[in-house]
Amino acid sequence: MSTSTTTYPFYQIDVFTDKGYRGNPLAVVVVLDPALPIPTTEQMRQFANWTNLSETTFLFPPLDPGADYRVRIFTPTTELPFAGHPTLGTCKAFLEHTGAANHKGSHNKKIVQECGVGLVELLVSEDGSIAFAAPPLSKKGPVEEDKVQVVCHAMGINREDVLASQWIVNGPHWFALLVKDAQTVIKANSQPTEQSKQFEFGIIGEYPSDLRQNPQDPLFEVRTFPHVDGIDEDPVTGSFNAGVAQWFMEMGKVPASYIVSQGTVMGRQGRISVRRDDSDVTIDERERKVWIGGSTVICIRGTVEISKE
Repeated sequence: MSTSTTTYPFYQIDVFTDKGYRGNPLAVVVVLDPALPIPTTEQMRQFANWTNLSETTFLFPPLDPGADYRVRIFTPTTELPFAGHPTLGTCKAFLEHTGAANHKGSHNKKIVQECGVGLVELLVSEDGSIAFAAPPLSKKGPVEEDKVQVVCHAMGINREDVLASQWIVNGPHWFALLVKDAQTVIKANSQPTEQSKQFEFGIIGEYPSDLRQNPQDPLFEVRTFPHVDGIDEDPVTGSFNAGVAQWFMEMGKVPASYIVSQGTVMGRQGRISVRRDDSDVTIDERERKVWIGGSTVICIRGTVEISKE
């Protein structure tokens, strides 16, 4: 059987960190050159399975005239319509590969990504950090009690330590458990069960005020478990934090901007910035845009060869 091989530009980018190898890595295959053949879905699935990262993306020219680029997002086992850290990392690769990151006026500018949930706005700030506008939730409301019990059992959390629960579906089918404090999140002992592996969930707890001496200190600690995507624990998760931010802001539980820590248990130092856009005070606070952002670091530049049988 004959095979043909195509060489594509490639980046591996650490997301939600300003120190390489401390955040959530993303593999990006660049297919912006119209002379390059578009990989088949099966080729993309196989490559993402091989990288074994939580997500791998493929960067294409847009189909929608309102977008700057189009992305397809793959876990080792499935394709996602949207995910947070792939959105930031792919934007970083787009800016780097096209040279836009070095152009005057590239900061404080809007970028529009086309993906499975439609068009997603991104904002590139003066310091080079990138944020995406949290997409609307397609499902929200309290989580069914049987699911809460399953997660408590799998995580070794006492049911009475769960203060609230919420569906926060924005592509991935996340639900969140708010627990009594950040230490409960950190000390939770994940022992996945056959039942818990059917869910995509996360836990979040607040740090005490004496550990928050400046605006860059995290307000919350988060851990996420996207089991159905073939990942036991994700180092840092943009989509989950986007959904939680919308939930908490609707409840009036959080300030207009705050920092989240994630990945501590995994030896990472993920930091997610959350900011509500209060520039137009005529818009109801619950309807205002929420930006989810962080730093990105390019760790690997090169090429990859993808074969077609």
